[in-house]
Amino acid sequence: MTTKPTLSVIYRTDDFDPAYLARATEHFFAASSEAAKRAGFEFRAIPVNELSPSCVGQPQLWHRGKDLLRTRQFFQVDDFSWDPQTAHHLKAVCRTVRESDSILLNHSFVEAEHLTTDKLAIAQRATRLGLSAPLTVAVPFGRYARTAIPLIEEKIGPGPYIVKPREMGMGFGVIKVNTIEQLSTTLDVTTQTGMGYIVQEFIPNFGDLRAYVINKQVVATQHRRPPQGRYLSNISQGGDSTLGAPDTGINAATVRIAESLNASCLQVDWLLSDSGPIVNEWSSGFGGYSALPEPERTQVSNAYFGWARTLLRGGR
Repeated sequence: MTTKPTLSVIYRTDDFDPAYLARATEHFFAASSEAAKRAGFEFRAIPVNELSPSCVGQPQLWHRGKDLLRTRQFFQVDDFSWDPQTAHHLKAVCRTVRESDSILLNHSFVEAEHLTTDKLAIAQRATRLGLSAPLTVAVPFGRYARTAIPLIEEKIGPGPYIVKPREMGMGFGVIKVNTIEQLSTTLDVTTQTGMGYIVQEFIPNFGDLRAYVINKQVVATQHRRPPQGRYLSNISQGGDSTLGAPDTGINAATVRIAESLNASCLQVDWLLSDSGPIVNEWSSGFGGYSALPEPERTQVSNAYFGWARTLLRGGR
């Protein structure tokens, strides 16, 4: 009897309000379990606090008395957390999986892993590829944060600005400020979080387009729009979405980004502005597709699990 491959999604719990976490995980886990079953996979979701990485002769990942790495399987592990200790534990889990013969699906590329989490690095790579990206300045830490204000004024202008964590997702911690005075106060607050922040130009837009690329092919696009009078398009922040109209320019540029990262699975978010599409950020792994309508949701998940099977057959 052939054993089904298992996909374990490792997620953080303490970054979110419990009621929001319950709603979000129920929706994602239901969609993912259905997709995995259809593809012949087992699916499970494990809070990162329940895991203990170790090395006793070989990499091990313990969960309720069982080493999850005893058999070769798939993992997806959250990339970041507000809490420094949680972030360090997530890294320990990621690195343990990578040193085993199991497959970490959201880091299955050659380039450095920060190139799917660090928004400064993302903007830098996009501009290296000749693509448009928001003007971006990284803010120094602690009491030195305000020293970046003259550079921000010179390179970005008088505002408005977007202030966001360098490494975070789902629209959390993103602030729009209109003036230098507001920016100064915002930087005073963000320096207390223990996280790195960036300041970007605010670009008026009519939402963003998320392009899902798997195996160098855009398999679906999703147009996300902020609620009336607001500025965040993230579905987790109340944005809504429809299928995006095919745009060969965006599709080709999305594939070029994936090729530059040697990434077989990537989601690229493009701001849709009057001056044309602008790279906002990108991420890797399995997720973000559950808000798609059918048949596109099934199309994306089938492509994802089909790609995963090729990794299982082809080795690490």
